Amino acid sequence: YRGNVTNNYVKFADKYWRIVRINGDGTVRVIYDGTSAHANGEASADRQIGTSAFNSSYNDNAYVGYMYGKIGASTYADAHANTNNSTIKTYIDNWYKTNIVGTTNEQYLADNVFCNDRSISGNIPDSNFNNLGYGTNTTAYRWYYFADSSYNNKMMLMCPQKNDAFTVSDTTNGNGALTYPVGLLSTDEIVLAGGWYASNSGYYLFTGQIWWTSSPEGYDNGAYVHYVYSSGNAGYVDDGVYYDVGVRPVFNLKAEVLAQGSGTATDPYRISS
Repeated sequence: YRGNVTNNYVKFADKYWRIVRINGDGTVRVIYDGTSAHANGEASADRQIGTSAFNSSYNDNAYVGYMYGKIGASTYADAHANTNNSTIKTYIDNWYKTNIVGTTNEQYLADNVFCNDRSISGNIPDSNFNNLGYGTNTTAYRWYYFADSSYNNKMMLMCPQKNDAFTVSDTTNGNGALTYPVGLLSTDEIVLAGGWYASNSGYYLFTGQIWWTSSPEGYDNGAYVHYVYSSGNAGYVDDGVYYDVGVRPVFNLKAEVLAQGSGTATDPYRISS
């Protein structure tokens, strides 16, 4: 689903969601869009569950992780081991426990990959980057350059590193590190949905708020992860991971959730009565 689409509304768990894409296994990826149906171009804080830092600390490469490893590590693997929950993962997991756990809605959640792509950019012309990816080494991850750059011109819906492919129990396609099947959108998904490195209020992911993606940019005297700016700019990074901005959970739903409805704001897809 891309651009100013109006047929991708879902009502699930008494909340409204927007379909981003159909996954390769037939499950449906949706992003939180509020307690009521919001029109494209409508600025509203209701289109997120609240605000959070990505990580409350920022002075180490590890903090670009949705989960992270050892602070002050001397290897990439130790820095990016999935042993500690990020601040935003804890925030999302707590929301999930309150709103989904113990309800009949749990049965409709699928275990599909959420990508926190910590792969290092393979072509950095800046000599200041040593690209080691651990400790306080200055590092450029793949999304250090935006999609219109010759250094990052390939959008990915597959996660390039299994360690960064967050799943609950699927250890064939993912890392099995999640507690619950909920995560964030990647910048790749947002660009393919119509976001760009420019202001844009005309696509369905615009909320008029600043909200987190799952895509690291780099480490340069602090850890940086992409967020979508209030203007709809999908390539915005202005503050470190400690910045408190919007959180929009993402689910992968089983296809039967779309059994009823036409996908419009007044007749959203929903579980058959």
